Amino acid sequence: MRIHFGSAAPCVLRLGGVSAGYCGETEKFADVAQERLLAEFLPADGDLLPLSFILEEKFFERPPRCCDVYRYGCGADVYAARFAPREGGLRVLAQGRAGELLVTVLAAGGQAQAAIEGGGRSTLAPLPAAEHYEIASCAVNGQEFAAVHCKQKRGMRLLLFNARCECAFDAPVTDYEAGGALTVRHALADTAGHTVTYTLRAEDGALSETGREVRARAGFDPNALPARVLPFALFEEIAAGGDPTPYLSPALAPRAHLLKEYLGNFCAVQVPKEIFYLTHGQINAAGLVYPEAENLFEIRFFAADVADGRVTNVSPVG
Repeated sequence: MRIHFGSAAPCVLRLGGVSAGYCGETEKFADVAQERLLAEFLPADGDLLPLSFILEEKFFERPPRCCDVYRYGCGADVYAARFAPREGGLRVLAQGRAGELLVTVLAAGGQAQAAIEGGGRSTLAPLPAAEHYEIASCAVNGQEFAAVHCKQKRGMRLLLFNARCECAFDAPVTDYEAGGALTVRHALADTAGHTVTYTLRAEDGALSETGREVRARAGFDPNALPARVLPFALFEEIAAGGDPTPYLSPALAPRAHLLKEYLGNFCAVQVPKEIFYLTHGQINAAGLVYPEAENLFEIRFFAADVADGRVTNVSPVG
């Protein structure tokens, strides 16, 4: 089994007690034959604690919270995503008021949480890792929400809490506007450079979507894509909620609405690793990522036949 290793922080990777070199944004891989293998991530930042675990069947069925795991038939990806700081205790990262709510962002053991208090109620909500956090007030058609901005290198995650201290919204965003409605924009780093814009309306503390628009970057033309890129662009179009018809042959286009149901609830598209091509040959395929649990994902591969600049068939691989 080939396992790729990555890390959110620069690390020395040790496998079975032997150094396998540095990893971080650049992955390392190993072909693992033994049933149980000790994997250790030793951060270059001395203020972070190391991570270690045994790679075995149970690990890939229920990985520890510190890791994100992606399983596929010919291998797996293990990403050390969440390191804890050496210093203990409780740290206040941000605090602010929004209407009657007081929101305090706390960190303990590497996990950030939002403590929300107001109206005789309180709750503690886990937050995603971020470089820094901000608290703001957000009013949507007259209803007040507390906004927590979780700002990361590649964007922001927005959480909105209503007057009952309940989380009413949690999603990645590029920017947003509040007023008579909540308008959210999310720019995707995909082939077409999609921007997804959707609006939501508030009712009794809940937010419901009332409209959505998916738009590719100016000047993007599916007809200009190379045959090797076309399947990835097609699957990314579906993942973004756009119209796949321009990518499909005349025979397949009338069934475009069935593609999403056929492919299932995937959340991202990946280029297959080298082991995929060594196993299945040089076929034109993409990996679709399906969430199984909070930090566990399955990658399924789909091949696409292309003729005359259009996809003529989509079929599973393996």
